[in-house]
Amino acid sequence: MDTVRECICCHEVQRVDRRRKPKDNEAADCVTMTPGFMSVCLDHDVLETAFYGFCQEYGREIDQELLHEQYRYIAYRQMVRWCWGFLGRHVRVVLPSCVVTRIRQEFPAEGLYTGFRYPNEN
Repeated sequence: MDTVRECICCHEVQRVDRRRKPKDNEAADCVTMTPGFMSVCLDHDVLETAFYGFCQEYGREIDQELLHEQYRYIAYRQMVRWCWGFLGRHVRVVLPSCVVTRIRQEFPAEGLYTGFRYPNEN
């Protein structure tokens, strides 16, 4: 990751770590290896449906040429919803580097990645 604040492990973030440890199974080594993460953040059908809801809520258009970028953005949002619920406008959290890396592997960018920024840094 580009900055120190982005270099965190899923074990270090309590809200993420609890998703790594299901009640009925042994904890996974990484949250990205859990069935929940795979279905919530990587499943194309789930992301497509979540993206349609996002477009309806915020009046965005679907651009087929930017599909990986859109899915990557929605996958980050899905991770936040799955672990924190609703944060509110302009409230952001740093996602663990393992999560960001796995989502970027699934939905790669053609250029450089932006990285994490707080709202006042945009």
